Amino acid sequence: MTPAGGIERVIATLANKFCEFMDVTILVKDKAYSHYQLDSRVKMESLDNEIRFDLNSRFNRVKEAGRNFISSKRKLRKYLSNEEFDYYYIAHPLNALEFHLARGINNQVILTEHGGIDAYNQVYKKLKTWLYPKAKVYVVPTKTDSKLYKELGFPSVYIPHFKSKIRYSKSMQNKKIAISIGRMTEAKRQWILIDLWDKIIHDHKILDWQLHIVGDGNLKEEYLKKIEKLQLEKYVKILLPRQDVENYYKEASFFLLTSKSEGFGMVILEAMSFGVPCVSYDCPSGPRDMITNNVDGFLVEMDNFEELEKSTLKMINNHEKMIAFGNQAFLTSKKWDDDSVLAEWNKLLN
Repeated sequence: MTPAGGIERVIATLANKFCEFMDVTILVKDKAYSHYQLDSRVKMESLDNEIRFDLNSRFNRVKEAGRNFISSKRKLRKYLSNEEFDYYYIAHPLNALEFHLARGINNQVILTEHGGIDAYNQVYKKLKTWLYPKAKVYVVPTKTDSKLYKELGFPSVYIPHFKSKIRYSKSMQNKKIAISIGRMTEAKRQWILIDLWDKIIHDHKILDWQLHIVGDGNLKEEYLKKIEKLQLEKYVKILLPRQDVENYYKEASFFLLTSKSEGFGMVILEAMSFGVPCVSYDCPSGPRDMITNNVDGFLVEMDNFEELEKSTLKMINNHEKMIAFGNQAFLTSKKWDDDSVLAEWNKLLN
């Protein structure tokens, strides 16, 4: 729960909702700390089994993953032998395997998803095919993926995520800042945004706009070098995540997303809730659940860089359209019904 990522935000929000009517414990491997604020009633415990990857050696990463897996299984088995819960909520295939070997997946287990259906490698996909049908339910937050999983025989149920608990207020959209928020990993592909801004600055000579990329991760240093190489230091800023993320959104005029796969995409809902319209690749499978193309943002054909460039220029060069999209995005987000989401969870939890 230490990183400022989407799944961490989802789990923190869910825990804060559930602690209103049940006891909630979050069990982690690293330190018992959450980047996102937790209700004082939420208990947090650690297996004290942090995984430390050597980003310079794939062999060492595989070796560390194996060592950590064996240790986690042992520690988890001991922990579960001393604790009893009504339900176990698990958010990743590897954690599901650890749990299965430590206790066994059964109808007390609620599996969940954050990434898109194509976000995992073949090993993880085989794990899911083996383990996930054993669970009580597999909660999937996007309509497209939920349907696909059900067709594959998974116990899939569509329940979207709760809106993040942030102090929302509409952006004035009066600053010439485009923003993107997400971990700097291969899946998020922020290098496309840097290439895009290279076009904005050097081809189109638009020098009064900035791109702010908020996040951290293993590609951060590579991105900083790329920005320097393209002479974009004045125009592209990499900013660290912060708990008061609302200040980033309120300063932005529109949001950019170029992920390979996004699942639900909490950052899209958050941006829209600040009246910040989104320009997003139509990646599997979450953006299309929230963005209506040419109404409250732009859904761009996957990996069509030329169309991404055109849509970005439309935001920059047509202030009235950008403001209209922002107003509509804000209205769309108001329709997000947390009560209906909670009602679906209450059905599952009896």
